[in-house]
Amino acid sequence: MTIQKLFIFAGERSGDLHGSHLITALKALKPPLSFTAVAGPKMRTCEIKCLLPMEKFQVMGFTDVLFHLPKLYRHFHFICRHIQETKPDVVILIDYPGFNLRLAKALRKRGYTGKIVQYICPSVWAHGKGRVETLEEAFDLLLTIYPFENKYFSLCKLSLCYVGNPLCEYIESYPYDIGWKQKAVNNHENLIALFPGSREHEIKRHLPLILGTAEKILQSEPNAVFGLSLIDNTSLKLIENIVKKYSQALQKALFFVPVHYTYELMQGAKSAIAKSGTVTLELALHRCPTVVIYTLTKLNRLIAKYILRVNLPYYCIVNILLKKQTFIELIDKAPNPSSIYAAYRKMNEDRLSCLSDLDTLKNLLKNELKQAPSEAAAKAVLGLE
Repeated sequence: MTIQKLFIFAGERSGDLHGSHLITALKALKPPLSFTAVAGPKMRTCEIKCLLPMEKFQVMGFTDVLFHLPKLYRHFHFICRHIQETKPDVVILIDYPGFNLRLAKALRKRGYTGKIVQYICPSVWAHGKGRVETLEEAFDLLLTIYPFENKYFSLCKLSLCYVGNPLCEYIESYPYDIGWKQKAVNNHENLIALFPGSREHEIKRHLPLILGTAEKILQSEPNAVFGLSLIDNTSLKLIENIVKKYSQALQKALFFVPVHYTYELMQGAKSAIAKSGTVTLELALHRCPTVVIYTLTKLNRLIAKYILRVNLPYYCIVNILLKKQTFIELIDKAPNPSSIYAAYRKMNEDRLSCLSDLDTLKNLLKNELKQAPSEAAAKAVLGLE
């Protein structure tokens, strides 16, 4: 098989980031390739044909998925029909495990005979090995990004390739703006980064908890300032309305940091409070000690425990990788400003130990190939020829 046409699916912001780097690497290795994709803003700059915007798929949490199910169902079948009709040589599905696994199975059932690749594996280590057989039937290649994953697929009949973690690649090559502090936070040094999440329901649930914690921090650290990460401007009005409910002292100490300074904020902050997700690994790779929070509804907690049977000692990927609680996480039980503040104080007391763990983590995530994860992934995909 000669690979010429590829279809790539990215259903969330991190997948869009990985997809853009993968497309760039694939084009560098084999320039005549053509791409159609479900793509976010970063992938849309890569001279591809965008079938659907990624933004139509940005849902999180079990109840959020249920609410958007009719829309996702329509998009699902539209994508299936497109792939059946255009017959790309390779379909690359990035992260977004629940949707992607069903998509791969549906394509096989409908007779698609091309190669199907999953870039960033479903977390079978969280849900048990029941999915492995399904992965074998649906996929030709799994591109793994965590060093412990391959052992969970050791008896698989499909091809595996550990490519290393792409976030290491992006952060190592990121062009930091050395003057960003003057532009964004008036050069303050005692900077604490705040990451409540990007979706409206995340902001509504997490921002009041984080701001309540920030007020407590100000009482013990009057010189502290807070950089609140803004993913985009669509939620700015919501955020401003929430911030107005807090003290003038906090409002004066709070700076809105635009998305293009996200990595500068992580690099310049002495610590952070962040919702669980990819952002925690990004913070870890910037050596920024972090308190991790996430509020689960009662329904989501029941689904995770009794239906999906999530059974992990930790939820935060940093702690899972290190096999210890390096980042204090407040997820299983509903956090509040007092418990988050107590975790923040403890984290500062253990700061040196935390930083040592984060150095260990960075070395853990480097692949053995000594090449960029995007390049390693691209070579593995082209190796399917």
